[in-house]
Amino acid sequence: MVNNPGLYRQLQERKVLLAAHRGTCGGNIIQNTIGAYENALLHGADIIEVDVIRTTDGKFFAFHNGQEKGVFGEPLDIRTLSSGQVRNLRFINGIQEQISEGVNSLDDILEHFKGRCLINIDRTWFFWNDIIPYLKNHNMQDQIILKSHPEEQELKALEEMAPDMMFLPIVRTPEQIELVNRYHINTIGAEVIFETDDHLFASDEFIEKMHGEGKLLWVNALTLNDTIRLSGGHDDNTAILKSMEDGWGWLLDKKFDMIQTDWPLLFRNYIDKRK
Repeated sequence: MVNNPGLYRQLQERKVLLAAHRGTCGGNIIQNTIGAYENALLHGADIIEVDVIRTTDGKFFAFHNGQEKGVFGEPLDIRTLSSGQVRNLRFINGIQEQISEGVNSLDDILEHFKGRCLINIDRTWFFWNDIIPYLKNHNMQDQIILKSHPEEQELKALEEMAPDMMFLPIVRTPEQIELVNRYHINTIGAEVIFETDDHLFASDEFIEKMHGEGKLLWVNALTLNDTIRLSGGHDDNTAILKSMEDGWGWLLDKKFDMIQTDWPLLFRNYIDKRK
């Protein structure tokens, strides 16, 4: 059984939990900001996904590195900046207007959403030795879900520093799940990635086996670009532009427990209509 009763109760009530990819942004609401996460909750999301970077002086901010050109208008690498330099950055909004809002600190985001929703802290495995003690100081273990690729270095650090924190490995093969199972950590399930419908991770047998072991399955309905397939093509674009049944409906019928999307309100309305 999942070692977090609050998460399990919420799943029993909702049947499927929706994770908002970087929050829900557009217009003057910028990705990975408090505004985007508030918007996501208003759109029916249960989980907010927070990407994190560390500055040169060891401070944490919510940002997905690689997006700098699009949201600042210049080709920076935010990871090479100090916290002071990051605080001086200003976003460009969805209609290419510079606005007064800057990058949110992870402290501000965690305290703002304390006690309110599940929070996936993503892209932090690069600096777990620093961020795990920091996260524990916020006393939000019942809300925070950590992720990483199943690398022995990261798994060992998690086992030593925070074996009780909720954890989802990002896996593409069953061998990776077997590796994770060797460690004494609070593995609540797995984020599974599969490019085709005939992959083991898309099979009823695998999903039933994982559920039988009390494990939850996270799948991504994201459409990142024209070539990357995270869930066999049953994604946001398929749902919105072709068929909701073949997109989101297929994922629901497979009984995946947590689904990450860029369109939580449309997805939630579809779930409610299906009921």
